[in-house]
Amino acid sequence: MTKKVLDIGILKILRLFRISIFEFICIMFKEIFLAWRYLFRGRAKHLSFIGIISCLGVILGVATVIIAFSIVNGIDGGLMERIMRFREHVIIESWDDAPLDKVKEEVDTWPEAEFATLNAQTQVFAKFNDSIMPLLVKGIDFSDLEGKDFLANYVLDEFDDKGFFIGEPLEQRYRRNNKTLQYYPLQKKITLKEEAIRGVFSVGLYDIDNYMIIGDLDLVRSLSPNYHYYLGLRLKEPYQANQIKEKVLRKFPEGYLVSSWIDTNEALFATLKLEKIALFIVLALIVLIASFNIFATLTVKVVEKTKDIGILKSLGFSSRKIVSIFTLQGLILGSIGVTGGTLLGLGLCYYLQKYPFIKLPQEIFFSEYLPVVVDYTDVFWIVIVTVLIAFSSSLIPAYRAGKMVACEALRYE
Repeated sequence: MTKKVLDIGILKILRLFRISIFEFICIMFKEIFLAWRYLFRGRAKHLSFIGIISCLGVILGVATVIIAFSIVNGIDGGLMERIMRFREHVIIESWDDAPLDKVKEEVDTWPEAEFATLNAQTQVFAKFNDSIMPLLVKGIDFSDLEGKDFLANYVLDEFDDKGFFIGEPLEQRYRRNNKTLQYYPLQKKITLKEEAIRGVFSVGLYDIDNYMIIGDLDLVRSLSPNYHYYLGLRLKEPYQANQIKEKVLRKFPEGYLVSSWIDTNEALFATLKLEKIALFIVLALIVLIASFNIFATLTVKVVEKTKDIGILKSLGFSSRKIVSIFTLQGLILGSIGVTGGTLLGLGLCYYLQKYPFIKLPQEIFFSEYLPVVVDYTDVFWIVIVTVLIAFSSSLIPAYRAGKMVACEALRYE
């Protein structure tokens, strides 16, 4: 009995729900039809032209915002890649001669770790013909196969089993007349030394390829008593660096100083975030200015359709329905503009990705050409904000239309 009553109740609810949906669709169809007709079929041809101009303004505004955000994403993403490429995600330094080998054995077993390797860094003053220039020297433990294999990804040519790897730009400029690298190490007694050029590497970063040389860990530590000795840890997920940093400190609470690449570049992250917020505000103003066309278009439409509004009210259309008709006009203009702007923006971004032609100075930027990376989350929010702006622009003219009195509207000619 209870089941039967329950089934009847559910059927009644479904029947009422279906009727309400059907009625809602019928009402909205009339309002959408009238909104479309009033928008693009005015008595004067120039009014339809104003509608087209309104759509074009929104299209260009949305396309501009999408392209600008994609360029910023490309530059920001390139900076992140530049920061993480050939650099350790977590750096562990020893205080009071605490052993780094012990830490290396531990972190190598962690599932988050890609590999850990001992490194040393110092500086020398290299002599190239009659010029002297400072170079950063990085020592990598070549007995550690993972560290050596990581370097091998960037080695272009290896023609000796000892000495230093030098960057491709240095090789192109200086190795033509120099088979060895001559340098002054950081020692109390400055003497000119030389080592064989072991090979050539290319990381793709201007500062590393032009101002860094790489050698075996023992060789670099023997150059000078002044060097930075540390354990470098690379992770499978670089953005877990702070969590791994805390994990290392919990495991080794004393004698070690741990820093992550996120800590090192905290100011850069804050700057990039602020830059993106400022860019969004500026570009939102562009779309807002474009939406003034929608406001102007609907204001003219209200004046033009005053008599029609009076007729609709005489036929039983409520003020709410009149407001809906003119609000829908703003949404239609906004939707057409957003759709066209999104397609135009994404199309231009695809073209810039596939056929890059805007060159950038590599010594300043990481890429030879303008980087473009489309983030569809940004595109989603651009669409939402633009539709909301278009909707807001239609509210005042729609409210004016809804407040008209039928008898006064019918006297309008």
